[in-house]
Amino acid sequence: MYKKEIEFSAVLMNDVLQAIILIVSGFFSGLFLGMGSGTTGAIIITSLTVMLGYSIHQAIGTSLLIDCLIGLIAGILYFRKHNTNLRPTLAIGIFGAIGSFLGSQFTSQTPELALILLLSTLLILLGISFLAKGLHSNIEFVRTKMKVRTLKKYTLVFFILFSIIAGFGSGFTGMGIGGVLALVLLLFLEYDLVTAIGTSLLLLVFVSGAGAVGHILKNEIIYSVVLMAGVSAAVGAVTGSVYAQKINEEKLGRLIGCILLIMGLMMLVRAYT
Repeated sequence: MYKKEIEFSAVLMNDVLQAIILIVSGFFSGLFLGMGSGTTGAIIITSLTVMLGYSIHQAIGTSLLIDCLIGLIAGILYFRKHNTNLRPTLAIGIFGAIGSFLGSQFTSQTPELALILLLSTLLILLGISFLAKGLHSNIEFVRTKMKVRTLKKYTLVFFILFSIIAGFGSGFTGMGIGGVLALVLLLFLEYDLVTAIGTSLLLLVFVSGAGAVGHILKNEIIYSVVLMAGVSAAVGAVTGSVYAQKINEEKLGRLIGCILLIMGLMMLVRAYT
């Protein structure tokens, strides 16, 4: 009898700990997404794999579904404040969704270690870049390297190709591409930062949503996590969307970089433990 009570207490403590991890990680992932059009993937995937022991494939599918839902909630908040402009970006939403669905079909065929190493490396490189250079330096770097003036002559063609490739990467890795979309809107459509963030959040509904559908078809979604982490992520996204419209852009860029770097290092440690 005493042994059973101990076992029950251990299970209860484990469930409580898991709930706390999901609530906290959900809130901060939503905060990250709402503040900088980031992705819940940076925190959700890390938490599910490193802290809770779920497979990387399940974590990717779950992250995409949360990205979709929170992108909708946060995007509506920006829309209500007239900080979105979706019409010129419809091609990105449509072709990004196609690419994301296709990418989701390859995730389960890729070894888990390879996915973890890919994601951790990506997060670390992006984190270092934003932490060291801030937002505007990265924008200017991309502007120079991409020869934006030349590409603007072929904006629709670029949007289609970019959306398919970026969407594929999102569906494959589980990392929402809100930040990348915001950068493209800043460079090509010359949106201000807040409008670029708000519009990219709404685009996540299409891109991350299509990737999530692909993972749903392969049973790679943890619905209990979506419910628990999703609610707290929604609260974080609301908080982040309000705060992002007040914070200095350079501070926002470096904050995003710090979060990405920490999450990348955590995933890298997990790969070798």
